Amino acid sequence: MSIDSPDLLRNRYGASRHEHRIGPRGWIGIVLAVTLLTAVFAVWVVLARQSAPTFKDIGFEVVSEARATADFELTKRPEDVVTCAVQALNQEYAVVGWAEVTVGSVPEDRLSDAGTSSHRAAVRTTNLATTAVVDSCWVEG
Repeated sequence: MSIDSPDLLRNRYGASRHEHRIGPRGWIGIVLAVTLLTAVFAVWVVLARQSAPTFKDIGFEVVSEARATADFELTKRPEDVVTCAVQALNQEYAVVGWAEVTVGSVPEDRLSDAGTSSHRAAVRTTNLATTAVVDSCWVEG
């Protein structure tokens, strides 16, 4: 036997003569497990998106050098309390004002068929804004 023969190495280090390979049943099990995990992840993503509030900027008004307003529509589940961050920007797109607006339950007469309601947020500014928009919305705790 030569020094580097496979049999000598197997005998020295205790490796078995039979290599462990994944058989057809093993591959089927792996494929099923990966498929199940992918499906669970997809359902989780869809459910998370359905419960997330959505918003749409409708308009804004620069009231003065120290104040702007943002008009937006918010779609949320009726039971959710949602906070939206509204920012005023100057002509260089720097933030010159910031406000958070919390929306709880909305009266039925203010809701559209899709559960959307309109809101106006006032934002105090440090200098003249050129626009005011909703930055983000999230469900409170």
